[in-house]
Amino acid sequence: MRWLKEGNVFKMQVNVAPFGSTGIKVFMTREGDLIIHAGHDEQMEDDGYISRRFEGRIAIPMGLDSNSIQSSLSPDGILSVTAKEKASHYEKIIPVFPANPHRHLSDHPRVSPGGP
Repeated sequence: MRWLKEGNVFKMQVNVAPFGSTGIKVFMTREGDLIIHAGHDEQMEDDGYISRRFEGRIAIPMGLDSNSIQSSLSPDGILSVTAKEKASHYEKIIPVFPANPHRHLSDHPRVSPGGP
């Protein structure tokens, strides 16, 4: 299991076809890991009864928005997990223009050179 980054989206795919759609759980830990559980109870197969279990654990990458994590299961048993990249802390950069170079702070009626 590994994360791939395409643009501003993180993606991961896991083949869970042997486990069926009802035995799959995806959750996030407080420590920042993503865990995938898959399994099924005993089933009769050619050689007798067989049960299968799978647990995958992977760290959630820095910069991933954990609130945007989604998972889906394809008809052929491929579990896809996607999440968006965190938005920048700054929504908009505001340019800073120089003040009028000919006006001095002491020219302002409410500000004296010694402070407010």
